[in-house]
Amino acid sequence: MNLYTNGCSFTAGTIIDQSLFGTKKIGRPDCINWTSFCKKGQYGTSDYFDTIVNQAIEGGSNHRLFRQTTEFINKTDNLEDWIFVIQLTHPERFEVFYEKYGAWIGVIKDMHFTEDRVVQESTDVEKDVEDFFNRIIMPTVFTRTEFEGIFELYNMLNTFIELCKHKKLKYLITAMSNTCMPNVFESSGRDDQPFNGLDFPVFDSSNLILPISNIARENIIHQSDPHPNEIGHSLVSRYIINEIEKRWQI
Repeated sequence: MNLYTNGCSFTAGTIIDQSLFGTKKIGRPDCINWTSFCKKGQYGTSDYFDTIVNQAIEGGSNHRLFRQTTEFINKTDNLEDWIFVIQLTHPERFEVFYEKYGAWIGVIKDMHFTEDRVVQESTDVEKDVEDFFNRIIMPTVFTRTEFEGIFELYNMLNTFIELCKHKKLKYLITAMSNTCMPNVFESSGRDDQPFNGLDFPVFDSSNLILPISNIARENIIHQSDPHPNEIGHSLVSRYIINEIEKRWQI
């Protein structure tokens, strides 16, 4: 069985060396994340995932993760051999495509980044993207409401769930925290965690699981940085594998 996952920095991972704080985590090999604990034979004699594809990225939006995940699904054969774990993030984030460089620009409040390393490393291109961002995107940032972001997430999440059901995919939906997750647990009578999530309906909530922050709890990097530390990621990994085992034989 293989694992595909996508999300933001809560799935992309944490830099173990605290002295590297402030440096870019995108694509760094020294990041640790919950998938690091899902390797073959990690727990006793059990064999888990032969292949792990983690496309999560620091600061990534829900738009990006659903776009990339759908692209992966459409180009992958033997989908019955894959389990998809999708981690939702802040609804306020979004992305736009800049045709001039063929690059997606992720937007977080009044900040932006590109996933394309070539674009990131070229000073002239960076200045051009910065100008594009300030002229075209910034006005949208200040007029886009929180409700609009939540409605977009409602649409993308329910569409993705319907796609998974249509293709008979094995999937789980988690989130960074309660603030990124539909409030499905209270309505289903679950009281294993206090929950104050987003108020919109989900067509099928059977494969929604608790957010990463609810599992890691106090096992975070620092009070000012709520990302899971190594212990937190290991707890998240164990929880997710338990949820997978409840549903499918791996």
